[in-house]
Amino acid sequence: MRRIHPDPIMQIHPQTAEEFSILNDDWVWIETPRGRIKQKCRIFDGIDPRVVHAQHGWWFPEEDGAEPSLHGVWKSNCNVLTDDEPDSCNPISGGWPLRGLLCKIYKVDS
Repeated sequence: MRRIHPDPIMQIHPQTAEEFSILNDDWVWIETPRGRIKQKCRIFDGIDPRVVHAQHGWWFPEEDGAEPSLHGVWKSNCNVLTDDEPDSCNPISGGWPLRGLLCKIYKVDS
């Protein structure tokens, strides 16, 4: 699967990408108050210009599994961006907000 799909992909509208000087295949930081991750850009005109879509569940099995790396789980996994503090969780189900978050985006500098 990784040979076919080697990188975590984020989608962004062309207008938003241009506003932030982001090109297709650029690496992009996605940041919230809790943390930041990087994913590779795919420009997609089928997304609202106010939204970015980040792939979830990313880790890198080729990296060291010992702490603190844990197979690179902190690099591109969008769970890093979510808030799991009890006050933020749903009082009925206990789930935390994970489908829509305010975020900041910017191009990864080399």
